Amino acid sequence: MDGKKPNDALRKLVPKGFLESYILSILSEKPLHGYMIMKRIKEKTGFWKPSPGTVYPALHSLVKKGFIKEQREGRKKKYALTKKGLRIAREVEDLENKIKDKATEILSKILDLNKTEIKDFFDELKKKQGKNILLPCLRKTFNLVLKINDKPEKIKKAKEIINETNAKLRNLLK
Repeated sequence: MDGKKPNDALRKLVPKGFLESYILSILSEKPLHGYMIMKRIKEKTGFWKPSPGTVYPALHSLVKKGFIKEQREGRKKKYALTKKGLRIAREVEDLENKIKDKATEILSKILDLNKTEIKDFFDELKKKQGKNILLPCLRKTFNLVLKINDKPEKIKKAKEIINETNAKLRNLLK
């Protein structure tokens, strides 16, 4: 192995400047301490846990811009959205929804599935996130499918495996 962690490639996909908008999105749920913000990012993405050296400067920048405010709790600080930050968080959520819609459209073509099925699937995963161990398994499976997508000889075998798995999962519902 080349010494890189498996998720290094995924981390490289996170665009610069994304952290601040992601923090706003997370704080739209409720005020949090810096450590909990890092933990929520890891939970939501499944692969990215930014370091304190990136999160705290981003938090200070957001305070300076007037998007969030610090709330003291003894020696700790909690961060909460301001009205301006809430407006920006909503804009980020709208953009995220547009991206999900586009991803759903692309996946429906690649996987030959109905868009509604894919959207319902992702909505259900979002509801269960953190409560269900299947989510990390599904992410790994999806990543593997993407890796073999350009290998025709393996696509046929993968399709057989997926069809067998679907049949077994359907039997669980009976």
